[in-house]
Amino acid sequence: MFKKIVFLFKSKASKVIILQFLFQKILNLFVKKKIKFYKKNFKDLISNKKISSEFFSANAYNFLVHLSSLPSNFRYLEIGSFEGGSAIFIANKFQNSKIYCVDNWIKTEDGYSNLDFNDVEKNFDYNVKNYKNIYKIKNSSDKFFKNNFLSYDAIYVDGYHRADQVYKDCLNSWKHLKTNGIMICDDYIWDHYADISNNPCYAINKFLKVIKKYRVLKVSNTQIFLKKT
Repeated sequence: MFKKIVFLFKSKASKVIILQFLFQKILNLFVKKKIKFYKKNFKDLISNKKISSEFFSANAYNFLVHLSSLPSNFRYLEIGSFEGGSAIFIANKFQNSKIYCVDNWIKTEDGYSNLDFNDVEKNFDYNVKNYKNIYKIKNSSDKFFKNNFLSYDAIYVDGYHRADQVYKDCLNSWKHLKTNGIMICDDYIWDHYADISNNPCYAINKFLKVIKKYRVLKVSNTQIFLKKT
């Protein structure tokens, strides 16, 4: 944990974020059973799906808690959908929601170099085919936002992880997020790049210095949850 705090500090995280991270560590001790339950719940849900890499289950409980605060027919946007794991979890738990999945399914240098992204896209198509409230948008995030005219109640930023793109995705997402909406940024404490300024954490902290009206809801090992006030 100390290593992660040092990483946050070097990435120019605010004191509020560091305190939220420590608070969440303590809180998790009291909701351990619920986290475990929804982790299994998600794994059961995808047991008949085509999933090559499973990394959402640890976050399932946090998503459920925060998205439950939104109107039942909320509009949800994902920047980066991979094989659709998070989308089908939300589609199952919030059946009146509308889920927009933006991805270009192109390989980048920030992970999964062993995967064929044509297969990843085929897995996404297979996994979401029975969900009428999931909408696939094959495009880059930059091009998507350029033509987007909708606003969203929740946005999950999990696209290309290099800092310059994360920064742009955060700014664009915030513009299209409704007041009282929730934005979730993935891989917040992720040190893939040797240069710390190239990692998502640095970009997200830079973004938070630009926007003004927000509240930090949660900081976990992998994600940060923000509310637009």
